[in-house]
Amino acid sequence: MPGTPLSPYHILYVDDEEKALHYFKEIFGDEYTIHLANNAMDGYRILQQHGPQIGLLLTDQRMPGASGVELMEHARKLNPNLVRILVTAYTDYQAAVDAVNSGRCFRYLHKPWNPEELEAVIKHALDYYHALVERERLLVEKADTVRHMLSADKISGLGILAEGLNHHLRNALTVVRAFIDLAPMKLMEETGGAHPRDPSFWIDVQNQAQAQLERIQLLLARLAEGSHAKQLERNEECTLNGVLDEMITMFATSLQAKNLNVDVELAPDIPAFKVDGSRFRQMWRLIFMEEVTHLSSGDSIQISAKVKRDATGREHLVMYVRDTGAWEDKDKPANLFDPFYTRSRKPDDFGVNMMACYVTMHLHGGTAEARHLEPRGLELKLTMPLHPVVEIRREEDFFRQLLQHEQRWRQREEMVAA
Repeated sequence: MPGTPLSPYHILYVDDEEKALHYFKEIFGDEYTIHLANNAMDGYRILQQHGPQIGLLLTDQRMPGASGVELMEHARKLNPNLVRILVTAYTDYQAAVDAVNSGRCFRYLHKPWNPEELEAVIKHALDYYHALVERERLLVEKADTVRHMLSADKISGLGILAEGLNHHLRNALTVVRAFIDLAPMKLMEETGGAHPRDPSFWIDVQNQAQAQLERIQLLLARLAEGSHAKQLERNEECTLNGVLDEMITMFATSLQAKNLNVDVELAPDIPAFKVDGSRFRQMWRLIFMEEVTHLSSGDSIQISAKVKRDATGREHLVMYVRDTGAWEDKDKPANLFDPFYTRSRKPDDFGVNMMACYVTMHLHGGTAEARHLEPRGLELKLTMPLHPVVEIRREEDFFRQLLQHEQRWRQREEMVAA
């Protein structure tokens, strides 16, 4: 029985000589996962099938159909990080040199290759590929971190502003509300107790003004929720299934009236977890409220969740809300969390609800993201650590890790150049 491969990355060897392919797999098959192809077209199909899981491509130069250099050029476009090695005969020496100089391949080997030498080259190549992949992962992770930090800072800033406005405008709004409430009565006094010719006009004006006052107060209150400077205390244990059952029961009448179907599919291994109960339930209430408001009759909502581990082994609860509603292509999903964004194109329908959901995830140490679905619909992805930690990883630690990988990557670049 073959042993467990030593590397998580696979190797693809392309050569039109069947003996060379067989010999290669016999030598290295126990140490690595090997894929074989006897022409460039089949090799390219294997690369498409396995993607970045293949870290090393070894290819002969002269084969029926496309050459090894042509295969490497197509492979580079498919996966720029893929390490490419050209295996050549002496007569193909100039082609190998040109391939290395143009950056198409990592290095070249002469046929017949020496097993011990090739073993060292393969190990070096896969280490190099791992460094490239890790570097790219860290850069992407850092970009995501910066993006979430900017969003959180923006929302927090709006919250601080709203908290101040709420404080200074509360008295002014109270006076305005009192005036609006008294206006119809005072009008009757001015006209000697006679009703106005069009009483519905004054009633409509009063109702609309009161509604706008309530909206202003709600907007300020929701914005102010983003002004918390520290994470919430997660002291209530609950289950996601239990919370969703509460929401479906709460919105049953609205969902039925609009003919909206809700499908919940949760992974069986999701444990009970601790959250700030009121904020977590409020988040789901706001999500259901948004779906009921913006979806059309006959649309559907799918809610799913699973537990995933990050690179450090920390468990996260990943929750998805997918709907089939209309979403214009020109709209950016990130705008969903903008408190002043109007998804329904109504001037008075601000996105404070979804901003509050973003803040709830942020204060639980998690994130909220949105993206388009094809052919239509929106996906909301909520990620939250299952087990809160006492101290969040500091930014300087992250930068130190990034710089260490950058230094190792440069050292490998220098080794290749030498």
